[in-house]
Amino acid sequence: MIELLKKSLGEGLIPKSASLWNWKHEQNPFGASFVLLAEENGTIIGLRAFMQWKWKWNDTIYKAIRAVDTATHPDHQGKGIFKKLTLQQLELCKQQGVHFVFNTPNDQSRPGYLKMGWVQQGKMPLKLKVLNPIGLAYAIAFKKGKAAAGTEDPTPSQTWDPRVFDLTDKHEDKTGHLNTVLSSSYIRWRYADNPLFRYNYFTDYENFLLIGRIKSHSFTRELRLVDCMLFNNASNNRRINSLISKAVLPYCKKNKIQVISFSGQQYQTYQSALKWMGIIPVQNRGPIVTLRDLNMNEKFPELLEIKNWGYSLGDMELF
Repeated sequence: MIELLKKSLGEGLIPKSASLWNWKHEQNPFGASFVLLAEENGTIIGLRAFMQWKWKWNDTIYKAIRAVDTATHPDHQGKGIFKKLTLQQLELCKQQGVHFVFNTPNDQSRPGYLKMGWVQQGKMPLKLKVLNPIGLAYAIAFKKGKAAAGTEDPTPSQTWDPRVFDLTDKHEDKTGHLNTVLSSSYIRWRYADNPLFRYNYFTDYENFLLIGRIKSHSFTRELRLVDCMLFNNASNNRRINSLISKAVLPYCKKNKIQVISFSGQQYQTYQSALKWMGIIPVQNRGPIVTLRDLNMNEKFPELLEIKNWGYSLGDMELF
């Protein structure tokens, strides 16, 4: 499978290896990925992997799959292998009670997904905070859809205190939105043990936990805040706003961060504790989210309403 991925896609920004595959598709706390292969004469010529995910909406847990890795051997492209594997995999997942599929395909692959029944929800809302004029230039470029691709920053990763994972287990989602089912095992797998990106966190071990990573662009440095949790009902939001800003902004100054990015959905949910993020309004400038119904049936149209979601940047970023 790894050799096929290399032949089909090359190394790219994300290297292909057995250890990465095992972390991503076998160690996922939501369960091992659904993987379907195509073979010819004993040789693997096609691969389709759907990563398992779980979302909570009010008191209901929904099983989802994230359409991720796919590969077709260069000698067998143009034979419809991708479509055949995808449609067969969808049917198998439907039979196992999976409710829906989600992903953020690029401009090249999106038309193919739409032909197979995926539906566009729209662009993910983003909240940006500019810390200097260079950050402003980045924000303008981002608004026009011309922001340069980023690379992972070499800043040393933070040692994760075990108290962070204990804190996560105390989190109660009372937003009424679709949110990833959070747990200590998820945070450890998704962020602390991530072999691709160095995630750091900001917390007072009582009221808040923010997780982020630094991304270097051609002319700016971005702090991408990928997840946010508030605890104890965040009753004193003015005080928590001050606590968070005192944790995040000095870190930005020390690491020469010029712009901060944040999920627009999470910002709108917790904005009374995030006033330090500034006055730039939330804009629909993120990746295009697409969805495919499996067992949602009459409830599926509600998934197409962005207002029903509380997704974080970490839920949607590619890894």
